[in-house]
Amino acid sequence: MTERPLASVDQVRDELRRLGYLEHGVDRFVLGGAESTSPARASARAATRVGVLGGLLFGAALTFAAAGLDPRLRGEPRDLLVLSIYLVLALALVTALATFLGGLAAAGWARRRQRRPGPTVSRNVGLALGIAGLAYVALWWRAHAWTAPLPAQVASIVLGLALCAALGRFGALASVAVLTAGGMGDRLPQASLSRRRMVPLLAAAALLLGGAVAAAAYLSGASSVAAPDFAVVPTGLQVRVLGIDGLDRRMADQMIARGEMPYLQALLAGGAHAVLRPEPEQVPAIVWTTIATGRGPEAHGIHSTGARRLPGMRMPMPITGNDPFARALRSATDVLRLGRAQPATSVLRGAKTFWNVASEKGLRVGVVNWWATWPADPVNGYVVTERALFKLERGGSFEGETAPPEVFDRLRPLAARATRKPRGIDEFALAAARALSGSKPPDVEAVYLPGLDIATMQQVGEGGAADLAGLDARLDAVRAYYRFADGLIGQAVDGMAASDVLVLVGDPGRMARRSGTAEGLLAVRGAIVRGGDLGAVTERDIAPTVLHLAGLPASRELEGRVLEDALSPAFRADHPVRTVSSYGRRFAGRPAESAFDRDMLDQLRSLGYVQ
Repeated sequence: MTERPLASVDQVRDELRRLGYLEHGVDRFVLGGAESTSPARASARAATRVGVLGGLLFGAALTFAAAGLDPRLRGEPRDLLVLSIYLVLALALVTALATFLGGLAAAGWARRRQRRPGPTVSRNVGLALGIAGLAYVALWWRAHAWTAPLPAQVASIVLGLALCAALGRFGALASVAVLTAGGMGDRLPQASLSRRRMVPLLAAAALLLGGAVAAAAYLSGASSVAAPDFAVVPTGLQVRVLGIDGLDRRMADQMIARGEMPYLQALLAGGAHAVLRPEPEQVPAIVWTTIATGRGPEAHGIHSTGARRLPGMRMPMPITGNDPFARALRSATDVLRLGRAQPATSVLRGAKTFWNVASEKGLRVGVVNWWATWPADPVNGYVVTERALFKLERGGSFEGETAPPEVFDRLRPLAARATRKPRGIDEFALAAARALSGSKPPDVEAVYLPGLDIATMQQVGEGGAADLAGLDARLDAVRAYYRFADGLIGQAVDGMAASDVLVLVGDPGRMARRSGTAEGLLAVRGAIVRGGDLGAVTERDIAPTVLHLAGLPASRELEGRVLEDALSPAFRADHPVRTVSSYGRRFAGRPAESAFDRDMLDQLRSLGYVQ
């Protein structure tokens, strides 16, 4: 029997109703008017309406999920509301575009085959969109959710499946609209009861699952809100961490062989030493936050040197380098002039540093110039953030650059002498540490020196090595800074007391990391240190080792290990490694914004940290 196309609008409407497509409100909303227009217009109209539904559905579900996975958003209801609006608008656009293309694909299939499509075409279009959505969800889950607590992982997987099924159903409805507009409504499959109710059921399921993600993440982290009760077992030691960025082990070995780094040579010979295996990240803010927390960027939350503050939001949003959606967001906010860039801040850090843990347990701590420490955390001791020197040089007023606040003005004379860059940055950091430690040195101290990495990048990075005629002079300048850094190491060693343990962390820096074979170094010196080669260690081993030396247990959340082989048998017998389930959740305080953000970005740009 030959099939004939439906002749009139009334016939098309009756046929759709007979097949069950106009019995549900969602179907009537999406398909309404499709029988009286062209396929292209029908696809656009259906896509617009699906975009409204998809934006509301997906935006609400992901808002719930974001609130559960990010405790900072739960503390900022206004930010959560603004984020939900952005999500609704963005996902409405994505859903509309996907379903529009799905509808056009159905029409194009029919036109290309020059015959009327079979009754499965709408199902196939929906299936294709659902699979595409599932592929993106899988990539997103791998990049973000796999480090979440297990209940949140399971809930996020099911949520992703529900949203992908909803996207597939929306695509199928768009293809139905196009086929209807093309006079092929009689070729549609009958809408079963389950299909008619699929969208509202999926909407309810997605919202419930979004809430489940939020609840699962919240409940999984509830036990870590307060730090477990554990005691400090006094070791009688003061632990001093000296971080030198850009200290490549192979370059240092060459300099030592020529007798040009005597202090480093003596430090390596007189204590324990190891090769530091760097991780793939090349961004110093990520590297040194990993060292300070003992956890990777997925856990500590610092993903780049900068962040974006979207209009209407107080909370800066990290822009990760390996997330396509994040890169698209950054590009879109740049083009539309919507977001304001700012450097990475301590507000973004979701894990406690070793000095946070020590301070909370009553130990005195001192931190100078470490990445992502602004605004300064209140501690038992002092914090001089990475912004302090640059703000003091500009004569600016206090905006959280130090803790306690009175430290800021005490540092003005030191900042006035830090005129040569990058040497002045390192000299200021060491001078500030000496001035603030005073007669009562901190139990745990951390000082970061970026100068060697900056000098290396200025001389042979970003095209410097291409200047072959001047390459010898540039390499001589790098070697000169290695000798200068050796003098800084000498100052640290000469200032050691009998109870001090010096932990020198040398990261190979941005230039060496690009080679893929970079190696840093670790040196530990003190009365309780057993000399010798420790082999290879990682960036995540530093924090648990420092905390153990300070008399604190190692959290099982940390991803490294205590370097017991560096310690004497007597110390290990008196102070066995202790563990605790968690140090508790870090509360970063309210988001901070400063008029100095733009100036700080300019400073970072001049030093090669941002483009």
